[in-house]
Amino acid sequence: MRLPSIRFLIGLATVIVVCIAAVVLWSKLGKSGTDQPAATPDMTLNCLGGSEKSELMADANVKRVLHDKYHLTINFQPLGSYDQVQLSADDLRGRKIDCLWPSSASAQAVFEAQHQGAFKEYRAENILQSPEVIYAGPRGTDALVAKGIVQLRDNRYYIVNMKALLLDYISKKQTWEGIGATDLRGPIAVSSTDPARSNSGFVLAQLELNILATDDVFSAPNLDQARKAMPTMRALYDAQGLQARSSDAGFREWLTQGGEFKSPLYAGYENQLIQQVVQAGANSAGILKNIRVLYPDPTIYSDHPVLALNANAGRFIDAMKDTDIQTIAWKSYGFRSAVQVGANNIADFKDISLAEQIRTTAPPAADVTLALLSCMKDAKTCQ
Repeated sequence: MRLPSIRFLIGLATVIVVCIAAVVLWSKLGKSGTDQPAATPDMTLNCLGGSEKSELMADANVKRVLHDKYHLTINFQPLGSYDQVQLSADDLRGRKIDCLWPSSASAQAVFEAQHQGAFKEYRAENILQSPEVIYAGPRGTDALVAKGIVQLRDNRYYIVNMKALLLDYISKKQTWEGIGATDLRGPIAVSSTDPARSNSGFVLAQLELNILATDDVFSAPNLDQARKAMPTMRALYDAQGLQARSSDAGFREWLTQGGEFKSPLYAGYENQLIQQVVQAGANSAGILKNIRVLYPDPTIYSDHPVLALNANAGRFIDAMKDTDIQTIAWKSYGFRSAVQVGANNIADFKDISLAEQIRTTAPPAADVTLALLSCMKDAKTCQ
């Protein structure tokens, strides 16, 4: 039998090598070489958001996860919730804004009512949340406990009669001296950021409106009910005087200018104190000894929905649900998760008397929200 020639064997070996290489390449690229998804492109998105999220979005670890895992860089610009959602579609496009990140589901409702159909790829989802609380000091808290306005339950403070606080004490211009608050002076009031500009102040106004306009605080008022309460709402607003324009700046100002000696009662987000305690580290005891967290019973949750104006910004929504980012948001900045059940353990902050479960009420609908916002901006519209 005649053996194959050397040239034939070399050719056969070459064919075999080429075939093996083709099979390996085929297995990597897919049958046609085009089935493998293309690499996710790096992208920079412009997003307007509430100032209380500025430090979260500046966090190096958050930036790393967004960039390395989701190929996103976020150009975050702080702006009041209702200022951002009332920008026109032309303004948003002209400024090349990809997403909004207000601090309220009500702000989202206002945006959707005013921009229906303007953005074809629009998508929104709540990512984080933080309840509205009233910050106080030991003197004011003790006086309100003695009057039955505040109760201490399981080492946590709850405002159980917010209506009496508003109508019997604030509206009637009672003073802290008059209710026996040691060393506190002036009329009783709940200070906040400017509700016409900042969501933490506006959430307080929404809660007050629910209380004053209805017989059941768990029911949001309709427009007719709300209009009857607007003069009282304006009086409460005027009593506060000059107010900070942003949640982040307002709370820092309250802390640095004396806490309860500046404003015995100050409305803000729960996460703001947690963030300060984390940043203070070993020095946090100096902050906490003069602060009490009072939970209105019920309160309103401040939601933080991302409003994606295009499909690219939808990637930001998905990225912010990442477990690592949600953990950072809670453990470093005090934001409760809106997407992961059981993600937040109040034992992580054992030195702060945080409520594990909070009774809440719903904020008013978009038409009532706009009417209230108008009243805060212009007294003539409150009649």
